Amino acid sequence: MTDGAVVHRASRPLGGSVAVLVAATVWGTTGTATHFAPGVPAFVFGAVTFGLGGLLLAATTGRPAVRALGRAGTRGWALLGAASLVVYAVAFYAALADAGVALGTTVAIGSSPVFAGLVEWVADRRRASGRWVVATLVSVAGMVLVTLARSEAAGSGALPVGLGSALLAGLTYATYSWAVARGMHAATRTVPVPVPAPEPARGPGVGDARGVLGAVFGLAALPLVVLALVAGRDALVLGANWPVFLYLALVPTVLGHSLYAVGLRSVSASVATLLSLFEPVVAAVLAVLVVGEHLGGAGWMGVALVIGGLALLALPGGRPAARERSVRVSSR
Repeated sequence: MTDGAVVHRASRPLGGSVAVLVAATVWGTTGTATHFAPGVPAFVFGAVTFGLGGLLLAATTGRPAVRALGRAGTRGWALLGAASLVVYAVAFYAALADAGVALGTTVAIGSSPVFAGLVEWVADRRRASGRWVVATLVSVAGMVLVTLARSEAAGSGALPVGLGSALLAGLTYATYSWAVARGMHAATRTVPVPVPAPEPARGPGVGDARGVLGAVFGLAALPLVVLALVAGRDALVLGANWPVFLYLALVPTVLGHSLYAVGLRSVSASVATLLSLFEPVVAAVLAVLVVGEHLGGAGWMGVALVIGGLALLALPGGRPAARERSVRVSSR
């Protein structure tokens, strides 16, 4: 292997981590954006964001999304990812309603890296590294401090139901991440071509990998659009809400999840979900700078813990390289 190939291979996990961090930064703008559409129920934001954004993402993907549904190697992953995404969108906002914004967000987002590690351990027989465990504990602790410092709103429903919904949201988000990652690797797997070939063979590529994401969001968008039309009619008829809806669909959904998918091509689902804990940090900082919220000493300490945990994960010799080795083994 040449020195250039070694450098390129080593840079892939770093580039994937950066893509996920940028995606988390984009997602962190969601809360500030919803501030400009007051009175819209939280679940309507979720249905419109993933519904409209999913349709746009599927439309811009085009034929690769259709191929992802047609290929036996990727169809199952697309269906699993779509089902997980729909359940996540519903369960997350149910958690906010029943358990409260702070507790629901903390349990849902904080549990997703843990669930992702468990899914990889059970399904891929890959145990978490000590560094990943420490980074997860530090980052989740920081995320808890950030979230609790921002909101004291209590839920209006049964607390056990809210906590169950939050855990379900964490599990399904982890499953969505894992399914998309596995589907993208299946889409780009090299297929042997008979020799001699009548014409130059065109194997799977980046478009096929992105097609998996388009298929996942296209399938998930259908029930979410119906939910938005049936339960969110009052919010949809107000023209003042549509700049926010379009922003949420185009930026956090289409752009954010496209970047997240790019990251999943070179880092594991457990690493990606851990890096996505940067989202509450961005949301908290924007809330202070734009909305005028007060974070407090505990909140800023939480920000420092999240950044410190993610920095620990980013040190050389961390989990992403181990993931690349496991992908090569599982694709044999």
